[in-house]
Amino acid sequence: MSPTCSVVVCTRSRPDQLGKCLQAISNVSYSNFDVVVVDNGDENERIEHLAERWNAKYVREPVIGVSRARNRGARSCGSEIVAFIDDDAIPDSTWLSNLLEEFRDPTVMAVTGRIEPLNQNAYGDVRPCARGRDKRRLFDAGTRDWFALANFGGVGDGANMAFRRKAFEIWPGFDVRLGLGGTIEGSDEHNAFFELIQRGSRIVFTPAAIVYHPFPTTLKEARARSFRNLRAAFAYMTLLFVEQPRYRIPLARFLARSIFRRILGKATNVIHSRRHELVAIAGSFEYWSSRHDHRRGSPPLAADSNVIKTLE
Repeated sequence: MSPTCSVVVCTRSRPDQLGKCLQAISNVSYSNFDVVVVDNGDENERIEHLAERWNAKYVREPVIGVSRARNRGARSCGSEIVAFIDDDAIPDSTWLSNLLEEFRDPTVMAVTGRIEPLNQNAYGDVRPCARGRDKRRLFDAGTRDWFALANFGGVGDGANMAFRRKAFEIWPGFDVRLGLGGTIEGSDEHNAFFELIQRGSRIVFTPAAIVYHPFPTTLKEARARSFRNLRAAFAYMTLLFVEQPRYRIPLARFLARSIFRRILGKATNVIHSRRHELVAIAGSFEYWSSRHDHRRGSPPLAADSNVIKTLE
């Protein structure tokens, strides 16, 4: 029998994109699933009405942060599998079927899939997302260089991922300091993969599960996105160095390889090299700021009907 699944869509004041996403989700070929919309912005009747229109559960997470919203969504689900997709992404019709196919292996705790550009005029950042994403891969603590792969994008990305619901029983959930709306605006999903693998779990990447996501269309947009991602990466590396001392050697290896790639001109980042030092300083400062928000996970899901409304 096919496992039950909840598709969690976290959104913040983007009803137009959300509507297109929910419409596309309604057309996927998998049948045994429901949808949870987590509203992480100011109360917006349009978001609630969209959830109602597409027969989704509407959940409010009033504290801003995508990690908080994801935790809230996951803990509001009663399904066996929890899948996540961004509110501005469009899934392929076979996305969910191919994603959940990998959970036939009982040792697999999470699955990620391929992300393709939604817009035809994408500028930059496309090749890094596509590199190494044409073959199925399995990751665990025995995988060579698993630490770097999990923490720095080699396993998958947050716009296309799914977890067994019981993962949230062995792991505190997404670190609320990480991700958009948090102090460190990135690496939330990568930290999740790292935490699960070091706890003994296995994760699969499948290129057959595809979602389409917007990419920057101008050099200015690409630079802004690249700056944010690089700053978040430096902040996250500082976090790992301070809070995961046992992994300082593999972290140093990864950093040395990254610097070497930049020296050889193989890096695809669109930020001018002379700004890298400033980005590194900004990232490190970002981490120390995050120390003020060290709590992990979200508060227990409230039973108050003002927090959760199931719209049928």
